[in-house]
Amino acid sequence: MNKIHGIGAITLLLLTSFSTHAAKVYSWVDGNGITHYTDAPPPGKNVKEVDLRAAPLLGSAPSSVQVDNFNSLTGADAKKEQEAAKLVIELLSPEQGSTLRDNTGNIVFQGQISPKPPTQYDVRLTLDGKAAPIVSNSLSIRVENVDRGAHEAQLELLAKDGTILAESTPVTFYLHRATVTPAPKPTPKANQG
Repeated sequence: MNKIHGIGAITLLLLTSFSTHAAKVYSWVDGNGITHYTDAPPPGKNVKEVDLRAAPLLGSAPSSVQVDNFNSLTGADAKKEQEAAKLVIELLSPEQGSTLRDNTGNIVFQGQISPKPPTQYDVRLTLDGKAAPIVSNSLSIRVENVDRGAHEAQLELLAKDGTILAESTPVTFYLHRATVTPAPKPTPKANQG
């Protein structure tokens, strides 16, 4: 029994001796009120040794730690880059001044967003000043039974709340629809006699 108590006492002594040689951490506050932590106390500063065995104080008192890459860690840099990169939407098809031939009047409008589309977005096509139904998360819009003639089309990139994020430049195109007019039926002439 004494051997077991002796081993426990030796283990306890070894554990406490290791903890006394553990690294010490010091804190100090600079002239701007920012708290700094270091393992070597800087000369000429009012330094306090931090007790690492105690849990940090949680409460309403503000505390701060100086970090060199704070904006990178919090994502602020990425947000600034995203805001700086202005979104652009282009109408790729039909092209400016092009002539389309489709007897049914069906047209597929194709767009492109750069630099990178948002995760969720809507696209609105304006054809001859009238808005077509809004399409979600797609850059392809099909419109049926468009009349022949000259048309102006424009795309708008919308946020989910309806805010316009970008507009394409208006594109003018022409649609030809061939019509087949049957020959008039001969009508019998009255007999003159």
